[in-house]
Formats: sequence, structure tokens, C-alpha cells
Amino acid sequence: MEIGLTGIEMGDALYWRSRAQESRETARRMISSGPRQGMLAIAGIYDKLAARAELDPLAPVLDRTPHP
Repeated sequence: MEIGLTGIEMGDALYWRSRAQESRETARRMISSGPRQGMLAIAGIYDKLAARAELDPLAPVLDRTPHP
């Protein structure tokens, strides 16, 4: 499955932190430990993406297109 993201979402740490939180909440509802560990791993990946977005100096993307 491929997810289409806008430039704003890719550079938005709050977006990724929200996704991480959703993954953790989903993991808490899971009964089986294997899938639960998988969801927690995904949450960790989202946390890394959030950290990366925070380090990107262009992360708060408002408009990157040049104006004439």
C-alpha cells in the first residue's frame, strides 16, 4: 500500500507524532503480542520521522514555490 503525502505532511512533526500516538493506541487494543510489537515498531518509525521533520530547517512548509 502506498500513501500519498503532501510536502506539508512530510515535514510536519506534529503529523508524525499524531500517527505514532494512533499506532500506540491501536497496539494497546491488540491481543496478540506479535502484531502489537509490529504496531509499536511502526510507532517508533513515526517518532523518527517526527524527529527528522523537527531537524529539517524547511519543515514548517508554507509555500516552497517561487513567486514571479
